[in-house]
Amino acid sequence: MVNGKTLYSKLAPEDVSEYVVISGDPWRAEMMSRHLENARHIAFSREFNTYTGDYRGLRVTVSSTGMGAPSAIEMLEELVDCGAKVIVRMGTAAPYDDGDFGKFLIADSGMACDDVSIHYAPANYPVIVDDRLVSCLEDAVAGRGFPSVTGIVHSSGGGGPSMSITKFGEKRRRMLPRYETIQEQQAWGRAYGLRFMDMESAALIKVGCLMGVTVGSLCLATVIMDRDRKMMHTDPARLKQMEDALCTVALDGAWLYNERYGKGR
Repeated sequence: MVNGKTLYSKLAPEDVSEYVVISGDPWRAEMMSRHLENARHIAFSREFNTYTGDYRGLRVTVSSTGMGAPSAIEMLEELVDCGAKVIVRMGTAAPYDDGDFGKFLIADSGMACDDVSIHYAPANYPVIVDDRLVSCLEDAVAGRGFPSVTGIVHSSGGGGPSMSITKFGEKRRRMLPRYETIQEQQAWGRAYGLRFMDMESAALIKVGCLMGVTVGSLCLATVIMDRDRKMMHTDPARLKQMEDALCTVALDGAWLYNERYGKGR
């Protein structure tokens, strides 16, 4: 720490609860904060936007990590330095089964293929979520009346040209003599029993296991892998409604975990 605060997120131990919900998008932290009572804005430094308040009587910190494993793992380390013990990553992801579009996706394990967590532990290091947290997240989703699927989350550094919706991505697909198509990626994922993919979850769970803290992942399937074909982002009203539900469900999951396994149990 520097002058009593973390280097990048500017947090002090007294600012952070043992229970934390994190998301990539800094503005989603704003959405989460509106579900808290007595919410106090701690800091907005770089991509890290942090609030602490109360949710159904439980002190909770909500924050953002930015996009991708490098900044997410840095934030995880800084939160744990400040005393965080149970961390729920919530965000958006792509399912390997197009039929899971619009559902909540819960990780019970992970396949970390990013370029950061490999420096913490080898690729064959087990990436397992505490089954108690998995159960709490499943019950939180069901309690709000939404469908969910649970399984392995695959996290990598990024989608590459095959998933890009930019003009440059399209150009690269035309120029490259060979690139893996969306259909081939889906077939590969199904062969390994993967349920969804993002850029952070498995890496966070892996490093959390090494640190001895409980890290889980709850995502909303807002795109399918061929995102040119289907994205929730084309319906802003529905996207906002579901992102708000995502915030509520993630906070419910943290609250349930504390009710069942916290409080000195």
